[in-house]
Amino acid sequence: MKILFWQWHSFMGKGMERALHRLNIAYDTFFYQMNDWESDDRFAEQLEKRISQQAYDAVISINFNPAISDVCQNHKLPYRAWVYDSPIHIRNVQALKNSYTKVYFFDHGQAEEYQRQGINAGYLPLAADVETFYPVAVTEVDKKEYGAEISLVGKLYQTVYPQYMAPLKEYDRGYLEGVIAAQKKVYGGYFLPDFITDDLIQNMNAVYQKQWNGEITVNHREIEFLLASEITRRERQEILTLLSNHFDVALYSGEQDVAIPKIRKKNYIDYYTQMPKAFKCSKVNLNISLKTIRTGIPLRILDILASGGFVISNFQEELAEYFRLGEEMVTYGDLEELYYLVNYYLQHEEERKEIAARGLQRVKDDFRFEERMKVILEDL
Repeated sequence: MKILFWQWHSFMGKGMERALHRLNIAYDTFFYQMNDWESDDRFAEQLEKRISQQAYDAVISINFNPAISDVCQNHKLPYRAWVYDSPIHIRNVQALKNSYTKVYFFDHGQAEEYQRQGINAGYLPLAADVETFYPVAVTEVDKKEYGAEISLVGKLYQTVYPQYMAPLKEYDRGYLEGVIAAQKKVYGGYFLPDFITDDLIQNMNAVYQKQWNGEITVNHREIEFLLASEITRRERQEILTLLSNHFDVALYSGEQDVAIPKIRKKNYIDYYTQMPKAFKCSKVNLNISLKTIRTGIPLRILDILASGGFVISNFQEELAEYFRLGEEMVTYGDLEELYYLVNYYLQHEEERKEIAARGLQRVKDDFRFEERMKVILEDL
């Protein structure tokens, strides 16, 4: 078997290559950074040329690329994509239905949703790159730079929600605000798609037709992601505001317009070289999942644990399936509980370190790239 592995500036690339090497799978890499994931003729031409010049048994990638799917369909060549984003950030979802394509989702709920649409979707949890992150050394200078009681690595999700809501009728605005308020209170349950009805989308597009002459239209997926991003923005803003009023909190996002006075705003940090240092030097690492992640374990949690860091996360259904909660990592169910847990573990250093050590061992044992790649290869 010989595989073509398309690479771009993604996460998980090092772990994927290491797994292929250790499993003795022959592979070539094809690096190309997409300008437009929806349409890039130059990329499609280069991929066509590469496939024509060399006999491959399959093409694999991190995250789904519709251009690869279409080219592979034309060549009757299997294409396998392993997705760490939620949701897939493309409009061209038709390519997901190509018969030579299979996409693996880390979120069981999302995989089931696509299966109901007739898409060849598999469920495959993400992996922890312990061998890359854990050996990253921390100096005394690093401790000063990255040290914090609490840190969050991630965006605040500044959204265009206000602009999209402004032209709507009062009833529709109130309805959407009610949906946001209800979903924001629920941890471990996701119901946004159930409340984005055909009538709602039709009403919104009718208003946008008058407001913007039809230059802007929306569909179910786009409104779902807009609402989920807005909920996540409000949730992160609320949590970080509360915690920064009582603790030393660092936010690594690179965003300039962060309206949280007492937070320490930090720049974007490199995934492979700086991020592990932040996880190691922070006493408590927060994970606040994007609301579109229905049941799955976000990559951020695995990255923290693979670095040897201590993590407190919102509850996700699959966390309870794979981890001993309270012993290998900690979850919260609401804002009040989060505050209590942060305060408790900042005062109990040894207990915090023991939980981080057990979490590290768990991902070493059960979240290995080789085991995940075996699933994909056996399917092929």
